[in-house]
Amino acid sequence: MWQFLELEEQIGRYWHRLVGQAASYPYHPEAAVTLDSVRASLSVFFRGLGGTPGLELAAGLPQSSGHRLRLRQRLGLDQERLPQAARNPERLLLPAAIACFPSVSLNRCLYFWLAAFFALAEHSSGQPPADPLQADLAFLHRSYGISLRICRRYPGLAQSYQTLCAALRELRPPRSLPPQEQAVEAAILALLEAKSKCSNPLGNALLAAVMAPEPDFSGWRASKGYHPFLPVPLWGEISGEFKSPSALSSPSEQADGSSQQEGEDSRRRQAQRGKYEQSERDDPLLLNRFEKLISWAEMVNVNRAVEDEDEEAAKEVADAMEELALSSHQRRAATKLKFDLDLAPNDVDPSALIAEFTYPEWDYRRQSYHNNHCKVVSQVAGEEGELWKPDLQARRRLRRIRRQFEALRPKREILRRQLDGTEPDMDALVRSRCDLVASGSGSDRVYLSARQQARDLAVAMLVDVSLSTDSWVDNRQVLEVEKEALTAMASGLATCGDAFAIYTFTSRKRHFVRVATVKDFAAPFSSQVLRRIAALRPGYYTRMGAALRHVQQQLALRPERHRLLLLLSDGKPNDLDHYEGRYGIEDTRQAILEARRAGLAVFGITIDRKAQDYFPYLFGRGGYAIVARPDRLPQALPMLYQQLVG
Repeated sequence: MWQFLELEEQIGRYWHRLVGQAASYPYHPEAAVTLDSVRASLSVFFRGLGGTPGLELAAGLPQSSGHRLRLRQRLGLDQERLPQAARNPERLLLPAAIACFPSVSLNRCLYFWLAAFFALAEHSSGQPPADPLQADLAFLHRSYGISLRICRRYPGLAQSYQTLCAALRELRPPRSLPPQEQAVEAAILALLEAKSKCSNPLGNALLAAVMAPEPDFSGWRASKGYHPFLPVPLWGEISGEFKSPSALSSPSEQADGSSQQEGEDSRRRQAQRGKYEQSERDDPLLLNRFEKLISWAEMVNVNRAVEDEDEEAAKEVADAMEELALSSHQRRAATKLKFDLDLAPNDVDPSALIAEFTYPEWDYRRQSYHNNHCKVVSQVAGEEGELWKPDLQARRRLRRIRRQFEALRPKREILRRQLDGTEPDMDALVRSRCDLVASGSGSDRVYLSARQQARDLAVAMLVDVSLSTDSWVDNRQVLEVEKEALTAMASGLATCGDAFAIYTFTSRKRHFVRVATVKDFAAPFSSQVLRRIAALRPGYYTRMGAALRHVQQQLALRPERHRLLLLLSDGKPNDLDHYEGRYGIEDTRQAILEARRAGLAVFGITIDRKAQDYFPYLFGRGGYAIVARPDRLPQALPMLYQQLVG
């Protein structure tokens, strides 16, 4: 009863009911399908239909749509934000969840249709027309062509598409629109009904232009106040090359080694680089009314201490913003959020470097190498620092793993019918005497000889010690897990008698890729190697391609017949400059292919839970292992090694 006396609260509730539920498409939470639930099968489906293998499959945030709003929507919205699918040169962005249909099967089917849509879509060339009507018609023409191509090539998908179109026609809300926008809407409904004509005369003309093999939209002009059409969930946006950004280089790029696992969000946010640093400006003083300074201080990056809000407030602000701006900053913020950005990579600096160890880098956009592009600094791993000591449980695991490796030790083999040996070979002796009686000549190879088996194998382990290894997973630091795994692997390989070397790597742009030698092939396994493993500490970033090429060069010098390169990592390739996203993945894959062409076997092991999106593309079938639980890594290594050398 008392709630009726609180007029502001009561009116606010009624207003929210009136305006807050005015979305263009319905939302059925009981039938929602998330991208995470279909990601694995969707990735295989996309690549099986011929989709670009290097594209990353990620969830995108809802984007603002400029379509005309109904009166009820205009009361509470300026623009409506809708989940939209898009593809750019780096990644494929799909809605984090689909719940527009009342059926789970239809929502799931929409995910697979979008995957097929982008798999068969050609790359967009050039910018869309400046006229909004021409841009809409060009989008409809391209979407119609892609859908038609899919239905002709895959009849099974054609039936699914017809079902989705029929369901979507029921969902599109009837609206009172200006004549030109109403004609576009009529053309869209005709495309969804697979008709070549519609009742609207202007819409019929637009439909004919859209369905033409080589359309010309130059004769169409948008009327004053024209709004784009309401997005169709079946058709995605395809963008061409990113705009070239300006690289940012500042003290804020310094890594501080702090963990950023808290607040992690897997959705991709639109972002743009810019320079908004205001603390070092030397402009003259502009006299103004000083009561504005309080509001300005909250919005402008002046030279003062950073006033951070709490983490939840920062998350809400990030979710509310459609595009984030990235800029350098003198001071380090106390609140940190970790999320992925749909961000244009920096331009590649093509200049060559001069150093003792320089290696090329593969540019997938040019389909060629940048020669002498990366400088590798080779050094011996240090023994000083914060030493890691295994606890009681870790020591028990190490002893158990060492016993497992002892079973892999090459056994003694018996060679029969030898000229000399420790004891006679009775089978060969009987055969020789029979031959002597029958033909007058017998063999002198009548002895047994025992010798140690040799695998003739050299193993090089390359371990990622980037900044991300300082994070914590399942109450254990990633670097500590790697140290335990390295200790177990090194002890086991020494027990087996196989030649092996251990390298670690980290990077900070192409001028500094550090490869540290924990143990080389010539050095014995000793307490010094264990101290170097215990003293490992997090570095910077993960430029895998250059590190792989450097270790590949060292391993190729070995005389053994079989040479194995093991890569242990906890994340995808990335660096501060252009080396991120698809560029880093393509360069790493090219380095792996180079090693295999040189006769080396390459195997990747990762503890990244999201590695299913990119690790199979890097190493190929049978060339990798994903350890879902990092604490299981030390126990998994001997089993993996047994499969590889067996």
